[in-house]
Amino acid sequence: MKHNPIDRMKDPFYAGLLFQIEQMICQADDEAKRKGMELTDSQVRSAIIKAQKKAQGEDPNIPVTNEREQILAALIDSICQAPDQIMEQTLADDGTEEHQPLAISYWVNALETVQDSIKTRKRNVPGSRDYLNYLPGFIARARGIK
Repeated sequence: MKHNPIDRMKDPFYAGLLFQIEQMICQADDEAKRKGMELTDSQVRSAIIKAQKKAQGEDPNIPVTNEREQILAALIDSICQAPDQIMEQTLADDGTEEHQPLAISYWVNALETVQDSIKTRKRNVPGSRDYLNYLPGFIARARGIK
């Protein structure tokens, strides 16, 4: 599998994983907007980093003292639960197809790639939303919707 985040973006296997993560990010951003808040690229990147740490067995501090933090905590939780629903198809030695749970290392790599995408698109200005503003259009294009 690809080791460079940019190469992973071009890999169909990872593209599907990235798409799932990015849809969850959009859902969290939409929820924040419905509640009259705006998430920032930095907040979402921090949530992705915490989700990656949780996926690797660490126990990062995830505060939930206000609505924004609750939305971000729910995003982290969704991201951490998602690999349980993804099955990886492989070929056995005898040529038959097998389905097994997604290796967590692939999910961690996908999270790293999303972090890189956020870092690439965000400006170093407090409250930047360049990535979050880009994402809905990207998802619509990926789905074939204009």
